[in-house]
Order: sequence, then C-alpha cells, then structure tokens
Amino acid sequence: MGVGTLYVESLSGYIARLADCHTITTGELVLSKVIPLMRHKRSSVSSINIINHLFRDQDFFTSTNEKRIDIATTLIQALKELTWRQDLSCLWPLKWASIFFEFSILRLHQAWCPVCYDHWFVNNRVIYNPLLWLVNTIEECPEHDHQPLIEECPHCHEKFPPLSRYSRPGYCSICHLWLGSQKLNQLANEQTHSVDFWRQLLITPMHSHQSNKLVWQCMWFDDVDDLAANTPSDFLPPINEN
Repeated sequence: MGVGTLYVESLSGYIARLADCHTITTGELVLSKVIPLMRHKRSSVSSINIINHLFRDQDFFTSTNEKRIDIATTLIQALKELTWRQDLSCLWPLKWASIFFEFSILRLHQAWCPVCYDHWFVNNRVIYNPLLWLVNTIEECPEHDHQPLIEECPHCHEKFPPLSRYSRPGYCSICHLWLGSQKLNQLANEQTHSVDFWRQLLITPMHSHQSNKLVWQCMWFDDVDDLAANTPSDFLPPINEN
C-alpha cells in the first residue's frame, strides 16, 4: 500500500491487514504461517525468539541491532514467499536510519490519525497504517492541520505495540474498538492540508521553521525526495472490495 510514496504502508501494518483480509487474527497468521517459514530460513533462531521480536516482548529491547535487522530481513523473505509479492522490501524505506540509530526513530507504540481513519472509512477505502505514523519525530498528521497522532485508545486508554496478536488496522489491539474520531458528519466540511502542500515544503529551500521541521521529520526515509515527488496530491488508499 502506498509503495514508492510518503504514505508507504508499515511492515507491521501489512501483516495485520493481511491477517484481517483472511479473517484470522494476526497472532494466528504469524504463528501458523510466518514463523514456520522464518524458522526454515533461519534454523538457528528459535520460534520463541522470533515471537519476542515480532511482538516486541523483552528480547526485542535487549537484542543487538544486527539481530533485529536479521529478523526483519528474514520476515520480509518469508512474507514474499507466503504472498508471492516481490515489493515488500519497499515497506521498510528506513534501512540506513535503522543501521545508524538502532531503531530509536520508531515509536514503541502504534500511533494513528483518527481523522484519516474516518475519512477512509466513509469513502470505503482500505484501512491501513502508514509507516509515517511510526516515526517518532512526526507528531502531527501531515494531511490534517494540527491533528496530533494518537497513541492512546480513547476507549480503554491503553497503548499497544505496532504488532500484537490482535492487531487490526483501525482498531485497538486491546479492547478491539474503532479508533476513528467518531465525527463522521464533520468530515465533509473539514479543512485539510493537501499532500501537495506538504510535498512543496519538502522540496523547496528551507526558508521557514515549518519547512525545516518537515524536511527534518522525513529525512529518515531513504530517497525522501523521490518519495515526495511520487506522492499524488489526491492520495487515498484503494477501494475496499471486501
């Protein structure tokens, strides 16, 4: 989803969406399909170790960066074999940053824009999690002016990791309720910043504090200029055909 643009889907979000499309939980998909393939490719890594890494249990935070990258690479290889998709490496355009900053640029908890969720819902679009929402230097939705990215469920007031056994894009992994703003009737009149405006700030000289901030926020992405140039002004996820 959004491959080649600033709205590229996160790898964890893709796994959760894949599970949802097959009407199984993320945990069931990972345990029954993904981990056996990963074990086949990396027999030296135990299933428990893989589970701890994918679901960010204790081993994830104490392991070396090289081990994390190895797990992520093996995960992508397994998903390619499982889905026959060859573009899944594009869901991780943070290769150089992850090497030098040891994943510190990523949030520990899933973040989201409730207005985006609602906008996609009322337009019958696929609900998904852009990688942008996981970058911890990005605090506001680039599509909606002054809309902060949310990390705490408005229903149960809990935070949850980007990938868990009950992950489902648009829903809380703990209480399983909808994470949209619940103001569907106000979306039609909402004033938003277009991606054109955002893209212009990314590719023009940094004459203002705001421009400088946006460029800095997105600098973690590999080939950020190309991603910005390829992002259409009217970007929306595809129609939900389920």
